[in-house]
This record gives sequence, structure tokens and C-alpha cells, in this order.
Amino acid sequence: MSNNKSGKTRIYIYVLLTIAGCVLACSSIITNDYLKLVIVMGTLCVGLYGIMKGLSNTGTSKEEAVVDEEATK
Repeated sequence: MSNNKSGKTRIYIYVLLTIAGCVLACSSIITNDYLKLVIVMGTLCVGLYGIMKGLSNTGTSKEEAVVDEEATK
């Protein structure tokens, strides 16, 4: 149960990181275009990777719980 809550929290953090990358891409906070590209691509890659990893892990834990329940019956 606690693993599921921490997984959801991590997904929210990665979603916020992805949104921050989009905001940086559209704003003029960073004036150097190449530095902006590196920072934005880095935040987007890390954010999307974390979201995909978090979503793939939550599905397997639910399936394992169902299998464990069926095995005990």
C-alpha cells in the first residue's frame, strides 16, 4: 500500500518536471537558445522517462496482488 502512494507521488513529481520543461521552452527566462534547448530537452526526457517508469510499475504490483489472492484461495 505504501509503495503505491510513493509511486503516485513520484509520478506527480515527474509530471511537474515535464510541465516546468514546457514552461521553460515557451518563456524567455533563459536567453541563450542552445542552453535553453539542453535544459528543456533534459527536463522533458527525465520527466517522460519517470512517468513511463512509474506507470509501468503500478500495473505490475496490482497484477501480483491479484495473483497472490487467487493463490491463497
